[in-house]
Amino acid sequence: MNILFVTGLFANDERDTALGGMPGAVYKSALGMQQRGHSVRILACAGRERRWRYQGLDVISVRVGQGIEEKAAGAMLIDILKRELAVRRYVQKLDCEKAIDIVQYTGWFGVGLLHPCGIPAVMRMSSYTKVQLSNNFSTGKRFLLEAVEYLAAKRMNFVFAPSRITAAGLEKDIQRAVVVMETPFRQEETKWDDSILRSRLESKRYLLFFGRMTVDKGIYVIRDMLHEILDRYREIHIVFAGGINRHEGVLVSDELMEAAGEHGSRVVFLGLLPKERLLPVIDGAELILMPSLADNFPNACAEAMSLGKIVIGTDGSSLEQFIQDGVNGYLVERNNPGQLCRCVDRVLRMEPGQKELVSIRARKKIEGLDLESYSKKMEKIYTRVIKLQQRD
Repeated sequence: MNILFVTGLFANDERDTALGGMPGAVYKSALGMQQRGHSVRILACAGRERRWRYQGLDVISVRVGQGIEEKAAGAMLIDILKRELAVRRYVQKLDCEKAIDIVQYTGWFGVGLLHPCGIPAVMRMSSYTKVQLSNNFSTGKRFLLEAVEYLAAKRMNFVFAPSRITAAGLEKDIQRAVVVMETPFRQEETKWDDSILRSRLESKRYLLFFGRMTVDKGIYVIRDMLHEILDRYREIHIVFAGGINRHEGVLVSDELMEAAGEHGSRVVFLGLLPKERLLPVIDGAELILMPSLADNFPNACAEAMSLGKIVIGTDGSSLEQFIQDGVNGYLVERNNPGQLCRCVDRVLRMEPGQKELVSIRARKKIEGLDLESYSKKMEKIYTRVIKLQQRD
């Protein structure tokens, strides 16, 4: 098969190892299909046009406006339409160069909205604003994103999602079956760089949050229990790794520092780290905080559990697909800072042997998310979609 993956975000260059959830999923999916002998190309929205290679994969970058989510609703709509027109032209161009058997879209902010009819298309719903990101946007922006994501999904021959909550929400809206396909995990061979760990965190006991510092990821749940934990455990630091976002015009880091009060010196912001520097930081953490309000089977959880880290997640956010409470990690209620605080307290007081047992089970869970099995399933789906399109 000749497969085209279309994504709203991807790596910035050949050395970029800090791939987030959606770009990382596109990379793994494309790599898996290439390893099974298929021809693969990735069409990515970017700041400039070029053709290049990323980790052995062919990438075509199409120049579109960046920072769509930061604009007012009207400007956002214009940029989405411009992006989709550019994507449509490139899909048609690439189809002329080498006939495309199937296209896989990410669905992020309406990617796939103007897909050209005639080419079979599937969508992996990387994010669905109505379910996952509703707390991050104003009413106008939220309504717009929900509409374009809904319309894009309706155009597809087949739709799937990594998490049960995303699949259920989307299925209800588009009135079609949305299959749950859990994203595979593949730990790249990365040479660790522990310079950040040594310079900023050496000899420190710390709890870690890593990823997007946004409302949907539960950053305010951490804020609301921050002072209590820091006050109770005077040797503990709380570390944040990831880009620092604004919410309603205010830097989230400023709100966290204000919440920490007199303990602010034990709150550490590392910024966005490349994978080789992030992995040692994850590995050195006492435990990982992931109190998401809603999520979509995040790679961050798989990353942490693959290193044997104890993750405290939230029930009903999709993290329950990874974590069995008290067995290979811990689950608390969503948006419940008090319960999160009590769970942190419980884990910090656990005996070493008990922690080690949870750690072993965490690793074992992630071993089941292998790329080869996932790719075989996707191959069958592609084949079925192509055959149905040919009949039509």
